[in-house]
Amino acid sequence: MAITCADISRLPGLEEILFRAGLQGGNRPVRWPYVAENETIAPWVRGGELVFVTGINLHRSEANLKQLVQEAVEHQVAGLVILTGPEYIRRIPAGVLELANALNFPILEQPYSLKMVLVTEVISNAIVQDNLIGQSTKLFLTRLINGFADAPELIHLRAAELDLNDNRPYTVVSVRLSGFHQRLLSEDKEQHWQLINQRNELEQQFGELLKRRGIDWPVLVLEQDLIAIWPTERDHASDLAEDLSSALDQLQQRMPDLQLYAGASDLQPGLSQLSSAVEQSRQAVQFAVQHGGQRLFFYDQLGIARLFAAIPQRSLLAQFCQQQLGSLCFSRNDQSLQLKETLTQYLNLFGNQQQTAEVLGIHRNTLRHRLKRIEQLVGHRLGDAFVRLNLQNALLIEQILFQHHNIDTQPPKAEEL
Repeated sequence: MAITCADISRLPGLEEILFRAGLQGGNRPVRWPYVAENETIAPWVRGGELVFVTGINLHRSEANLKQLVQEAVEHQVAGLVILTGPEYIRRIPAGVLELANALNFPILEQPYSLKMVLVTEVISNAIVQDNLIGQSTKLFLTRLINGFADAPELIHLRAAELDLNDNRPYTVVSVRLSGFHQRLLSEDKEQHWQLINQRNELEQQFGELLKRRGIDWPVLVLEQDLIAIWPTERDHASDLAEDLSSALDQLQQRMPDLQLYAGASDLQPGLSQLSSAVEQSRQAVQFAVQHGGQRLFFYDQLGIARLFAAIPQRSLLAQFCQQQLGSLCFSRNDQSLQLKETLTQYLNLFGNQQQTAEVLGIHRNTLRHRLKRIEQLVGHRLGDAFVRLNLQNALLIEQILFQHHNIDTQPPKAEEL
């Protein structure tokens, strides 16, 4: 697991460093140490730094230290270490500590007598060692996710070598930031990096949430999803939905500007089934995104979609979609997506036009116009119950094919299916 602010004073040789404020933020991961030499730190940090403030080259007033705390919080800095002694910063002002406590931002105090070269060396070595172990763990799990499976006994031995407890059953949870790839392709450069930072912050918050719950497994990144292994108990499977809903709520509260969805696999007895469990969770989160009203989806809720997903001949599924949806099939332009969303809601509400219009927030005349346009494009009358059944299944299959090919903006080519 990552080195956190709370771990700093526990590292060999750093016992003199004291945790002074922001204890609730002590689980912030430290990416790297950085010594602040300027009046401001905003232009020089990227997030995750443990910033050391010496006061040697610049007088640090209480106002300046408060400014550094505000900038550090704004730029996702891990924490501040303020050096104190008789020559420069004699003590940390009470107002600075009060501000840090109010913001749950870690402030540590280091005596000048403790040499910076020693401190940065110890912290840097700890981070490098932790990263090597973490990368080994992620590489091991990534190999399993991608289907490089060994015998269950060998997998268990490798997990033990990495200090991973794989004795408990688990579910795989996929968390997705809605529209991440579409926004990534459409935003300008500045917004592009803002979106990347949001994704990185979400990954950090997800990892911290797992750590608070005593889960030692790392967060993995697979294409557009964040993947977590969530240990549970078979006898308490009914509590899993409540636990995951609570976790998703906590993530959403910490990042209120984002729209998050999650999907969960069936319970799995061992890591040998990790690849299929990840696929299940990603299918579930795909349906959560598509249906919108339900932010957490379980694989066992997918019903008939599970049968479609198990069909190996994707070309047959694609042909069925094209026969039923016509030119709407695999189309991802704004108008087509709008019509397919309208059709989905109309079918989900059993053809009730009043309720469909209310859910979509449009006038009934607008809905009637869209439904006529849909009939023209698909070549079927929506008044036929059998047609509606086929269309609903075609929309489900289309989602499965999108998920199978990780398609966000482009339709699949026939030869790819």
